Amino acid sequence: MTRNNAVFKASVIPFWRDVRVLGVLAQIVFVSLLVSALGWIGNNAAQGLQALGGAQFLCDDGSSDFRCAFNFMSTAASFDIGEKLIDYQTTDSYWRALEVGVLNTLKVATIGILLATVLGTLTGLAVLSDNWLLNRLAAAYIDVIRNTPLLVQLFFLYFAVLLQLPPLKESIQPGFGVYLNQRGITLPWPEPTASFLPWLVFIILGLLQFQVLGVFLGQREQQTGKPVNRWGWSAAGALIVIVAGWYLTVAFNSNQAALVSRASRVAQAANTLAGLEAVVLKRLLIPKLTPDALATLEPAELAAAALQVCLLKDSPAEPNLIMQLQSRNIPFQMNRFERPDQATTAYAEEKCEAVVGDRVMLAAERAALENPAGHLLVPLLEYPVVISKPKLEGLNLVGGARLTPEFAAILFGLVIYTAAFIAEIVRAGIQSVTLGQTEAARALGLTESQRLRLVILPQALRVIIPPLTSQYLNLTKNSSLAIAVAYPDLVAVTNTILNQSGRAVQVVVLVMLSYLSVSLAISALLNWFNRRMALVER
Repeated sequence: MTRNNAVFKASVIPFWRDVRVLGVLAQIVFVSLLVSALGWIGNNAAQGLQALGGAQFLCDDGSSDFRCAFNFMSTAASFDIGEKLIDYQTTDSYWRALEVGVLNTLKVATIGILLATVLGTLTGLAVLSDNWLLNRLAAAYIDVIRNTPLLVQLFFLYFAVLLQLPPLKESIQPGFGVYLNQRGITLPWPEPTASFLPWLVFIILGLLQFQVLGVFLGQREQQTGKPVNRWGWSAAGALIVIVAGWYLTVAFNSNQAALVSRASRVAQAANTLAGLEAVVLKRLLIPKLTPDALATLEPAELAAAALQVCLLKDSPAEPNLIMQLQSRNIPFQMNRFERPDQATTAYAEEKCEAVVGDRVMLAAERAALENPAGHLLVPLLEYPVVISKPKLEGLNLVGGARLTPEFAAILFGLVIYTAAFIAEIVRAGIQSVTLGQTEAARALGLTESQRLRLVILPQALRVIIPPLTSQYLNLTKNSSLAIAVAYPDLVAVTNTILNQSGRAVQVVVLVMLSYLSVSLAISALLNWFNRRMALVER
């Protein structure tokens, strides 16, 4: 017994060599250092705020209190913001300016994530391609972009590419109605009209029909055991509903019209556009308005023969009419006015062939003319969505959507940079699928596109999604570099607020909370999708 006690005492491990004790001690030391560091930071911040004085927390009644830390955000911002998605004036509060900055950041992040995903996926597939040239080009793109700092790429895109484009009058036109110049990139863009909401009802009905028919055909397939292309039939049914809704909306929901002289060719023609075309053909003395025929004419001839149209500034009828005139190659000149009576006066003085706008408004203006019976309201087809194409008028491009050099630089820079990392993630995800899956797909007679779409990518997504989440977060946070190219994102706007107000702590807290909220939202969305894609084990 004495011998056993001696052996037990000899086997007891000293506490300084016990792994369990050392682990607990290490945690205690870590927590102590963390609390000390946080205490030092808090004390340093408190001393700094005390040195700045009570003005940092000034209340409306003149007193100073921590509860009034963000009261200064309600004062007028007194600075302009070049790009904004919502209405903003210099007299608006700092809160409104912060909202503009957040929306600008979300705009870049959202579009950037979509484009980077597409470009990265295509590049990742290209790296695995059997085409030697395509494979080498994709690999070179990934290696160069990943190993170059993002800030350097932004400077190159902004200063060496976009700002070196020609002036407006010498714009580069690569086709499809796109203009490249020092003011940015202007391209055609869809614009909804007043008829869009009725058509939206048909779109929703089509989507509901797609879901219901898909479920019904799936249940029938299980009952009969016969394969049915349920998604193809569902998509066809939804498309029929949406297309039928388009034509019904155009036929029965047009509120736009043109006011023309009853003696003009427009009033005598079978439809409004045919009449407008006849007016221009009479002036040009050519058989038909075709691009080739118009190209033979001098610019001065086209300008003199252009159809003169009067309308209100920012009228909803303008993009609709422009699209229809451009579809018929009719040269035109838009004369915009602030008030309806100004447009009608110009029409009465024969400065334009037609006044275009809302039917009710034009009916009231016709009644105010000297001879209302001598003028006629002709209907103008109103499409739910029109393609607004840019057109050079004087010293400006009218219509379309414009990407400013600043927005284009940060967007293209983030997309090109992030897509290189996404391409590597896609490549790794595809290569993680075992070779046996590919051989089995080929044995079943699947084509290469079917193999990739139905077998490889669904399995690869389980590997791709987690690191892809990190790249989406990186793109969102990297958008803070927009200040380097003068794009008014969240960081640029808050920097101005900080400089004007002097509230450094409060402004930095707002920036941190803004980016944290966006990052948590992206993470939550992709984590939900990742759970949906995860394997379900029995």
